[in-house]
Amino acid sequence: MAAVVVAVLASVVVISYSGWWNPSNTESLAGRDPANAELYIDPDMQSIAAAREDARFDPIATTPQAKWFTDWSTSETVQDDVGDYLDGAAAADAVPTVVLYRIPQRDCGSWSTGGAADEQEYRDWVKGAAAELKGHDDALVIIEPDALPQLGKCEQGDRLDTLTFAVDALATTGARVYIDAGHENWLSAAEAADRLSKVGVDKVRGFSLNVAAHYTTQREIAYAEDVRSELSKLGITDVHYVIDTGRNGAGPQGDNCNPPGARLGHEPQLFEGDALDGFLWVKNPGETDGACRGGPASGFWAPAALDLLGLDQDERTSSQLSAGWIRLGAVGGAGLVGLVAWALARRRTRDRLRGAAEHAARQVP
Repeated sequence: MAAVVVAVLASVVVISYSGWWNPSNTESLAGRDPANAELYIDPDMQSIAAAREDARFDPIATTPQAKWFTDWSTSETVQDDVGDYLDGAAAADAVPTVVLYRIPQRDCGSWSTGGAADEQEYRDWVKGAAAELKGHDDALVIIEPDALPQLGKCEQGDRLDTLTFAVDALATTGARVYIDAGHENWLSAAEAADRLSKVGVDKVRGFSLNVAAHYTTQREIAYAEDVRSELSKLGITDVHYVIDTGRNGAGPQGDNCNPPGARLGHEPQLFEGDALDGFLWVKNPGETDGACRGGPASGFWAPAALDLLGLDQDERTSSQLSAGWIRLGAVGGAGLVGLVAWALARRRTRDRLRGAAEHAARQVP
């Protein structure tokens, strides 16, 4: 009996932690060479804390994601804040992904409203972040998601000048810097190229797309190449890009604020030898988009995470199932039955997740 229990337990471990992506999927479907570098998993991610309470969130908690520096990080603390994160990545020998998201009049008063009080405070903040990033040529830095596409949407001062200042400051760091350019359904490729050129995309690595959005990877790659073509007409060549694939597994959604139909997309992967530098999870999956659809204004929100995983809201947690098995285990043979049931439940969860990933995979050329 003990041997059988051990064998079944071993299978449970494999089911639970072997992963729900085939590591070769992204490589072969993208048709590009994966870079020999691991992205950093920040131990302070909110999904990690959530997964300690509910193992269903493990696929999110164990996947590298970006670190957002927003209003919680001030001009006085930003150097320490960024430095602590970079130190953690260096200790893990992994690539950090930094998102700077504090421009004045951020999101024009919408779900992610906020930002620095004025342009001078923002400039001081950016200078502090740039000072700490200097010499970190492995770091990925995404500048102000949505700020460039929202140009002129609200009273925002001289946003072009503000963004140009940020680009200039970060261009001196050696980091791989990307200016956010929205997504395929926001600006035409020509307009995106024009705006990118005005803020100095030629001084940095390139641009980012699909941050916090849900457009398919295939179409975002096509859009990115159109933007690059328009940039070349302006005399700007050798521009690279990254795509947020964290929540685009089910394609475009009717509402981008905590949409229940969204699913996880391709796992993060860096590439080399091509204009596409990587798929990233920029927007942290499972964290709310704002106070919509019953969600909180900020933070990890279990219903959104369960939606992305394709799980039912009322399904018992893995920890509950595990506890049920332990209770049954006290009565001998019944314990084995409980363990097998738990393993099957975990397998069903994995199959649902794999189905979501395979659906996303079919979207990539």
